[in-house]
Amino acid sequence: MDGLNASAPIITMQGVCKWYGDFQVLDDLELDVLPGEKLILCGPSGSGKSTTIRLLNRLEEHQKGRIVVDGIELNEDVKNIERIRAEVGMVFQHFNLFPHLTVLENCTLAPMLVKGVPQAQAESCAMDYLERVKIPQHAAKYPGQLSGGQKQRVAIARALCMQPRSCCSTNPLPRWTRKWSRKCWTPWSRWRGMA
Repeated sequence: MDGLNASAPIITMQGVCKWYGDFQVLDDLELDVLPGEKLILCGPSGSGKSTTIRLLNRLEEHQKGRIVVDGIELNEDVKNIERIRAEVGMVFQHFNLFPHLTVLENCTLAPMLVKGVPQAQAESCAMDYLERVKIPQHAAKYPGQLSGGQKQRVAIARALCMQPRSCCSTNPLPRWTRKWSRKCWTPWSRWRGMA
């Protein structure tokens, strides 16, 4: 993964097709995303936006085509899937927070288990990102004690705590006012020095 050509795409999808039964969601999708590039997929409900993002982490399996993330081909090789999941941050439309873990535990679990980050370092990083999305005071709360907007900010912080090389999101800021969107988009866009 290190030493990749900076002008080479970090994400490539070539001829990707995805079906749910007889319904074809993606038909011969072609996509290249360069390092540092910000890309927005727009379309009506059911047009395959979330499916496309889920394919990048093998949360959904494509039936045809080729997907390469950060120089790693996404195929049946479990080690490739694990490597990609460690390097691609995800923020889901429904947040997918663990309800039995605190906000801080939600943010530190993956860095500790997947990347072997020591607990103190993982907690320090998590608190930094929770501060950036303006909710450090909720670190000891459980998801059930948070509003929808607060859960969304936890999901953003959690994704960034993995220090991913790329990050994907479905509707990262849909419910927020312009003021809050700007405040919370700042850490998102500064991630990896993009702002």
